[in-house]
Amino acid sequence: MWRRHVLSRELSPAEWPVVRRAVPFEEHVVGRRFDHHWGRTIMAGEATAFSTQMLAFHPPYFNVEAARKLGHNALLVHPMLVFTTVFGLSVEDLSESGGAFLGAEGVEFVEPVHPGDTLYASSVVLHARHSDSRPGKGVVTWETTGRDHTGREVIRFRRTNLISKGHPEGSITAPEGYAEDFTVGQRMRHARSRTISDIDLNGLTLSVMNSAAGHFSEAEMAGTEYGSRINFGGLTLSLVLGLATQDTTPQLVREVELTSITFPCPVRRGDTIFAATEVVDVAPADMQTSKVRFRHHGLNQHGKTVCVAERTVILRNRD
Repeated sequence: MWRRHVLSRELSPAEWPVVRRAVPFEEHVVGRRFDHHWGRTIMAGEATAFSTQMLAFHPPYFNVEAARKLGHNALLVHPMLVFTTVFGLSVEDLSESGGAFLGAEGVEFVEPVHPGDTLYASSVVLHARHSDSRPGKGVVTWETTGRDHTGREVIRFRRTNLISKGHPEGSITAPEGYAEDFTVGQRMRHARSRTISDIDLNGLTLSVMNSAAGHFSEAEMAGTEYGSRINFGGLTLSLVLGLATQDTTPQLVREVELTSITFPCPVRRGDTIFAATEVVDVAPADMQTSKVRFRHHGLNQHGKTVCVAERTVILRNRD
């Protein structure tokens, strides 16, 4: 049975405590190992798109017959897509704190990667020192290894980044995402944000076949009260849910319902979207799971609310 809770509104969602995501410099101790929790399957379409977008017109990257003539059973994945993907898998643990990427050494492409392979990453701290020129940062070097789904090593490299020291003042520890981690009335602001671009307005709107020209035609909107294209609300909501995902649903069993969806303020190209979440209800579902209802808030760079929705999910219990 739902225990609906009416939450007070004394603080704007923009003022709620932010969830810590980055690992600060002080925790990068030499010898520490990170097994990065994400894996990523490389699909044929993205492998071809990457090589063509990078102007890497080498036939085995997009022509399967050319790859077979070289003795491969499938297309080759461009090595730089392998490097950037394995690098990306490590960022959450290593360098999300916003420090500059200073360089890399010894990038070894150990084995070829083919579409359909799933890549995983792990890293070890090799060096860590305080920055002489930036008192609030340190310099850290890691060795990162990428493996495929069979455990085969496919790439290794060393990279160095500037890393921020300490956590933001008033920040809170990220929940593991089990149902027991959430209590009615709990509030959090999510650390990540994303700026709306033509990828959203022209690309994603058309990819989901939304034919409302006000999302992708400036001429259509020029004489309206909006004055320019606005983002499709479904994509704004999708982004808000995405920004909240790691702090709310890493133990998701399934989505149940979205309701009370409103869009108080339009979103335009160049707006940056942030997200905040409050826990509305928690109730047992069965011995292994619970039903949790969140209220998600989307905010722009001015702190204005652009989207609100209530979301019901089934989460795993810890025990």
